[in-house]
Amino acid sequence: MFGLSFIYIISYFYSSEGLVFKKYIINSQYASQEVKQFFIFVPEILNVTTPLLSALLFISLTGYYGFVCFYVKFLFNRIEEKIKHLRKDCSCTSIIHTYVELTIVLKSLDDSFSFSAFVIVLSSLAGLFYVNFGIHFNCIADVLHFLAAEIWFSIFVCMVILSASTANSASLAAKEAIYSLPGKIPQYYYKLEVLIRSDCMRDVSLTLWKIYKIDQSLILSALGTLMTYGMLLATMGNSVKSDPPQAQ
Repeated sequence: MFGLSFIYIISYFYSSEGLVFKKYIINSQYASQEVKQFFIFVPEILNVTTPLLSALLFISLTGYYGFVCFYVKFLFNRIEEKIKHLRKDCSCTSIIHTYVELTIVLKSLDDSFSFSAFVIVLSSLAGLFYVNFGIHFNCIADVLHFLAAEIWFSIFVCMVILSASTANSASLAAKEAIYSLPGKIPQYYYKLEVLIRSDCMRDVSLTLWKIYKIDQSLILSALGTLMTYGMLLATMGNSVKSDPPQAQ
């Protein structure tokens, strides 16, 4: 990930995107020459500091979030496997308590990181939109620069959505397995029913800022939204180019 960040920074200085910003600042009619000389270095400074700071922040957040999600998924899968191979004379109270503790961990993770996950996904999708917008309108020849940015933002989106969606799926599968326990052990049917209804009924899942439950279809929805707005802006841009304003 840091390698992609450095590739993006270095390729910026060889791309035409930086030249576009410099040309815009130099040709600006709303600033004096001294102000232009000061602000002409702002794009380079932002281009170096923004990827590095976002790398330090986002990589640590997504790395920790993804690790916890995959570990919780592994534990939920273990519970499901245990219930599948459970013997009728075994006690399953410990399995239920383990499931309840895992749901508490999952809820704590969502309480702590749902907003961070929302910010990472939203900013990465905005970055993907900006990159594709730049490819279409500005710098088609700067392949390496935009390819690094495309991979960079895509990894963040996939890391958050895929890890959280697998944890949610494993949690749901373990919950269904817990619900099947009274039928597997009929001699403890009523005791298990009371225990399950008292401790295992609430729905716990990872969300984006408590607004949207994360599942794998979110990737397709996000890509569809990007394509829709991209085609809309491309159509508007082509219509503006083909119909220039008439002189009065």
